[in-house]
Amino acid sequence: MNLEQIQEQVAACTCGNPHHTITIEQISASENVWQSLAEFVQKKEWRHLLVIADANTQAVGYSPLKKVLEEAGIDVSFVSLSLNEQGDVLAGELSVVQVLLEQDASVDALIALGTGTIHDVTRFCAAKTKVPFLSVPTAPSVDGFTSKGAPLIVRGKKITYQLVSPIAVFVPNDIIRNAPQALVAAGVGDMLGKYTSLLDWHFGAFDGNEPFCPIVARLTERALFACMEVLPEIYEGKAKGLDQLMDSLLLSGIAMLIFGHSHPASGGEHHLSHYWEMDFITHHRPAVLHGTKVAVATMELIDLYRTMIQERSDTPVKLNDWAQHMPTRQEMEYIFGALKAPLRPEEIGVSPLLLASSKQEAYRLRERHTLLKQMSLQSTHSEAEENSL
Repeated sequence: MNLEQIQEQVAACTCGNPHHTITIEQISASENVWQSLAEFVQKKEWRHLLVIADANTQAVGYSPLKKVLEEAGIDVSFVSLSLNEQGDVLAGELSVVQVLLEQDASVDALIALGTGTIHDVTRFCAAKTKVPFLSVPTAPSVDGFTSKGAPLIVRGKKITYQLVSPIAVFVPNDIIRNAPQALVAAGVGDMLGKYTSLLDWHFGAFDGNEPFCPIVARLTERALFACMEVLPEIYEGKAKGLDQLMDSLLLSGIAMLIFGHSHPASGGEHHLSHYWEMDFITHHRPAVLHGTKVAVATMELIDLYRTMIQERSDTPVKLNDWAQHMPTRQEMEYIFGALKAPLRPEEIGVSPLLLASSKQEAYRLRERHTLLKQMSLQSTHSEAEENSL
């Protein structure tokens, strides 16, 4: 991934919207990435780092990371995020406080060793304490590694804070290629959710006059299509497929970073996912992987979205073409069936009642002009007309 070329494309954009500079100085991916990380830290002249992880990511990555840093003469502290009563690590107030209590004034930088939750907590703490952080993904499961967004659960509500991107990303390929299949499937889910999120973004610009950037949209499309091309290799767990999935997730995050918001990669499918997550927390139920929820939500929306676009007489060609070329629900089910992932809401604990309420209410979680919002408003209007008869 050539960050300079991407920055040049963005600099030439004439969309009129503000673009954020890519502040990531380096992205390295290799089986010997620990040495590259140590060299980066030495160049920065940092002397004390705090690593944030959980029990699982500690087991797969902390030992080689600590070894290479200590050999370079760098002090390393460690905090393992605590589990809640359901046995999950959540990106919420308790995790943030746990990190801040371990982060004294001697810490030069933070390292997020893990997946989405760990990055969300680390990003928030880095921004609030004004120290940089390094990203070390341990599974190709989400696209938020390179973005500025940190979705946190605050008082039971999912709120996304736009904060800071990592100063550098170091991807240990050997760990990524051995990630649990459920996390790989979740990463594919987060990527294929771009079909509906991009349609929502185009729709919001057309019907709601929302800000839109064609360069950022193309970067997101590029990440999505590259992932789709290697699905057979992902099914078989081949290095080519898993490496490309990771690269696609990183590029999607960079697209969000440039735009400054999650519009390119988060539409109605993410709003449903966030709504379900909040309900699970309220009722003290075990968490479901973010990308798994996004995949199920995308399958719930994709055929409905296509029909809504095709039924409008004023839809621009671009939206019609995108809707026409999106996979059908049946095709999506084949993909996630091949990945042995859940296909239906009930498989992840979403009841018919919760599904119905989420389709009606989830659009309220974000100020976005999405097709999910239109669908909900149309349903409400139809019910009001029926009740007036």
